[in-house]
Amino acid sequence: MPRHFYHPKTVQALWWDLYHFIRFSALGATATLPLLGAGSVEARLSLRRAGGLLAVATAFHTFAYVSNDVCDLDLDRTQPRRRRYPLVRGAVTPEAALGVALACVPLAFGLHAALVAPDAHARARLDARISLALAFGAMAAYNRWGKTCPFPPLTDLVQALGWAALLRYGALATGQGPTALTRLLLAYEVLLILMVNGVHGALRDLDNDAARGARTTALLLGARVEDGRLRLSPALLVYALTLQAGLLALPLFYLANPSGDRAGARGVVALAGATLLTLARMARGPQGDDGPGMAHLVLLLSIPVALVAPRLAPLPRLALLAAHLLPLLPNGATYAALRWALR
Repeated sequence: MPRHFYHPKTVQALWWDLYHFIRFSALGATATLPLLGAGSVEARLSLRRAGGLLAVATAFHTFAYVSNDVCDLDLDRTQPRRRRYPLVRGAVTPEAALGVALACVPLAFGLHAALVAPDAHARARLDARISLALAFGAMAAYNRWGKTCPFPPLTDLVQALGWAALLRYGALATGQGPTALTRLLLAYEVLLILMVNGVHGALRDLDNDAARGARTTALLLGARVEDGRLRLSPALLVYALTLQAGLLALPLFYLANPSGDRAGARGVVALAGATLLTLARMARGPQGDDGPGMAHLVLLLSIPVALVAPRLAPLPRLALLAAHLLPLLPNGATYAALRWALR
């Protein structure tokens, strides 16, 4: 093999291509979902099952993001943020990328059979597979029609139900039924994705989406870029604040319920307070970088982890925390969020 293959710059370039190709920075938001679902019904997950759920989530994540990039390639080619993506640069062809995405579907079901539920009874295996299939189907539908649907909140909801189905798959993969905590997490995930896709993501890409004729919730609700500045409409603000109120109320309501598990109460209350402080700082004026939005997202993603992690045995708790935190480390937006928070 040629010696230059091992050149540090070559290895680094391959790593960053893979990083962007599979959207590694977002992997934590995907990888935690089946672990959260499983942890909501079973505190003592085996190491094999936890590892299997992470493997299935990684296959699902690759399918979701690679197929999304194939569907949105024309838009991404005009988006400066994505100029380094291998698909945008032409380093990977759309056909090859789609082949990778589609291969992840049987891979996920194979990993489920081999690692997650090899000894589960037939009904439990069927229920888990149905939920996983629904997750793949919903994500495929969103990727195909997400930027062209005349009413984009509908496709945002389809995507949200897809991610929620992955969380429900984790609960069903244990062979047990969903609990009150599982249902809370499912509702939280739906609201979270509506916020992430309809507000955060749509505002981030607003200028390019508007110029290319894409249809998003933020554009539908009247957000605009005028004279180089983002203008938020009253309708979008009401929408975002309603979602935010639900995202804070759901876990606090669960903790206030006499039958709720209060193991994570302190962490959830602290994260909820930090979220409110972040929103208050964001409301004081325009922000010029990714820091505020990323800080808000990390806090929202951390609340379900804070609910579930304290009730888990040490090894599955470590797996959940690692899945949540490790993908954030190479993400430049994480450090932008820290710099903003420490100002």
